[in-house]
Amino acid sequence: MKIRRYISMCIMMIAVSVSLSAQGVQEMQKVKIGILPDVDSLPFMLADFEQLFDEEGVEVELVMFQSPVERDAAFQARQVDGIVADTLGAFFLEQAGFDISIVSVTDGRYGIAASPNGEVSSLDELAGKDIGISSNTIIEYLADTLVSRAGVDSQKISLVAVPKIPVRMELLLNDQIPAACLPEPLYTQAVLNGAKPLGDSTSLSDAPGVMLFDAQFVTDHTEDLAKVFRAYQRAGQLINADNDAYRSFLVDHAGFSEQVAGVFSFVTYSKIHLPTEDQIENIAQWMSEHELLDTVPSYDDLIDTSVLQSL
Repeated sequence: MKIRRYISMCIMMIAVSVSLSAQGVQEMQKVKIGILPDVDSLPFMLADFEQLFDEEGVEVELVMFQSPVERDAAFQARQVDGIVADTLGAFFLEQAGFDISIVSVTDGRYGIAASPNGEVSSLDELAGKDIGISSNTIIEYLADTLVSRAGVDSQKISLVAVPKIPVRMELLLNDQIPAACLPEPLYTQAVLNGAKPLGDSTSLSDAPGVMLFDAQFVTDHTEDLAKVFRAYQRAGQLINADNDAYRSFLVDHAGFSEQVAGVFSFVTYSKIHLPTEDQIENIAQWMSEHELLDTVPSYDDLIDTSVLQSL
């Protein structure tokens, strides 16, 4: 009887050990996130640098891309689990058959600038003039919306695809394109180098950047993602509390030039929240008017509240 009891205890201990090991593996699930060189991604960069992900007990790998096209291709190839993206990109991915989930809004700023030596000095002067953008992204939506709200007929808005963001800025600064829509920090960089600021996304309320993941990944790793976003939120609040303390970080770790970092106007990073139905509907309507959507997914098809509820 003693031998049988001993064997039973050994089996139980082994079972408990295996269970704990499995939990440990789950807790350290690597989450691969695709980011762009823009301010939407800055809290992720800071959370990585300050080891906030480690403190939350989750392993995160940030993968930098130079264009939304490269980022989206990597997501579609399952090389990353989630991406710092935008609502337009979410619609396109869903339409292409990828089951995605928006789990949070991100905070960024985008602006239209005119070439240094060109004749354009205001948004309403862009009628018939080429504007460099990245197609099928929030950049395209913003450029079209800002210019049309300035009174330019939609038929006279000329948007030209220049996918790589640094290339778009160089074309602008070399007067090879009359205007361009750029994310921060390249918008500020362009203006400091002579480009003329015409308008930015702070005047709009319906163009959220978003954080999206593969829907099944969200289902399988909700707790891991809650840890990711707790770290992301902590990083954003650190920046909000003392902008100036992170100017050197912008240069040393986020790729900003010293010139830009010294004068950069930080965005305010909000606590984790989801886009509203109105925001989603406004962008869906714009895409439908531009014949970019075959069908419009419902709000519930795109939004996943589980990560927010797990914070």
